[in-house]
Formats: sequence, structure tokens, C-alpha cells
Amino acid sequence: MEQLTLKLTLSALPYQVMVTGEKTEEFRRQSEWIKSRLFRNGKLRPFTHVEFVNGYGKNKPRFTAECKGVREVNEESPEWNNTITYSNGLCVHINEPMYIIELGLVKTDNTL
Repeated sequence: MEQLTLKLTLSALPYQVMVTGEKTEEFRRQSEWIKSRLFRNGKLRPFTHVEFVNGYGKNKPRFTAECKGVREVNEESPEWNNTITYSNGLCVHINEPMYIIELGLVKTDNTL
């Protein structure tokens, strides 16, 4: 199977808990920007991996994780109005339509 990697940028707090594997889902507000990356011709692209970069620039820390799937969250979803708090104090509030990218194994050396 051909590898297809979604590339996303993270700020420091999400990066800290994702690179360790504590945070296994990435939450993105539904927007035209993320929709254009996740979908082609109305269909979810078959991503195998997600590469996360801590900030912008060539020499920033990065890691790659397996992509286990993407799901939409809206007012009918069981996750709606939940707040998730992580060990470094990061809080994710699920109170607007979002895409949740489910992650698997994390590799910091990009050799998946």
C-alpha cells in the first residue's frame, strides 16, 4: 500500500502530549482549509500517516504517526460538549463541528 501523509503544524502544548503518545487524536475545527486537505472530490483521502511539526520552519521538531481514520463531530455526536484535559494542562473543548484524526503508533525518527 502506498504511503500518503497528511502534514499538519502544532503549537507547543499539543505537540508535547502527542509526541509521547498521550494524546491519540488531533482535533481540527471544520474549515475550508482542513477540508481541502482531508477530502478530494468529496471523498476522504486514504491517509496512512500524519506528520506533525512543532511550529513553522525547516528545523522544527517533528514526528509521524499512523493515521487510523478521520471522523466528524457535530451536535449529535456523543463527544459534543466534552472537555479533554491532558497532563501538561492542554484542554480541548469539543463545542463546535470538528474533524477528529485518530492516531496510532508514533515515530519520532520518521521511519514508519
